[in-house]
Amino acid sequence: MGNDIPFGGKVLLLGGDFRQTLPIIPHADGPAIVQGSIKFSHLWEKIKTLKLSNNVRSADPAYSEWLIKLGNGELTNDDGLDENMICIPEDMLSSDNIVWDLFGDSLNATSVEAFIKTAILCPTNNDVDKINDQILKILEGESKTYLSCDSLMSEQAEDHNDYNMEFLNSLSPSGLPPHELSLKKGAIVMLLRNLNTKRGLCNGTRLIITDLLANVVMATVLSGSAEGEKVFIPRIDLDTDSDLPFKLKRRQFPIKLAFAMTINKSQGQTLDKVGIYLQTPIFGHGIRGIFES
Repeated sequence: MGNDIPFGGKVLLLGGDFRQTLPIIPHADGPAIVQGSIKFSHLWEKIKTLKLSNNVRSADPAYSEWLIKLGNGELTNDDGLDENMICIPEDMLSSDNIVWDLFGDSLNATSVEAFIKTAILCPTNNDVDKINDQILKILEGESKTYLSCDSLMSEQAEDHNDYNMEFLNSLSPSGLPPHELSLKKGAIVMLLRNLNTKRGLCNGTRLIITDLLANVVMATVLSGSAEGEKVFIPRIDLDTDSDLPFKLKRRQFPIKLAFAMTINKSQGQTLDKVGIYLQTPIFGHGIRGIFES
């Protein structure tokens, strides 16, 4: 824009709440994650903050109030546990099997359509994969497994000698589909890459599988501007930045089962019914006070 004004003088609208998910910084501790937020950017002093005070979407004021207290770090426990541990009300807890509570004990390609806006949210990809495998097993129909073609993106000969194909196949870096991608007709999946932004096939778009062919997957779009459209998903070359000492290239369908998804990946999704799977404590109580100080 020919000036030194932040963002060239353009109006930029940012939305968010510091009580919600913080930035993802691999292997960082609490202070480093806080420092990575926009609150500590040199631009923060130039940003005008507007606050929303009325929750117009809530049908349960008591639950909304409980969520605000949770975000503020005002909830505690009465069992003498660590102060960062909280008591969750009995009526919010699942039974012994969260999958059955949300999806029932069996699914078929027709009944699964009733659950297109239902999901189980997990803090880690390992939990997501475990839940998705459980739901795929109760989905009726024959499972089809697609194997990826993996390779190293390295010109060093020793790298190719040090890492064999079995080891590469065993890796499941964040943002990549698995080497063995098992699917069934009626399975709900999510795109992991932008395939065609003009057609609404973007990273995070949810689809339902309608047919499984040898070299292509047919699906119907469930979310976004292309909702209801039938599309073909081809295999593509995928790579990702990870903690590995090399760069992995995987040729596979850019999709992953999405009956369950990570809490971060769920942001931007429209869901009517949600289950939260928490095997380990994930709350960062008191962090909001750092942002407001």
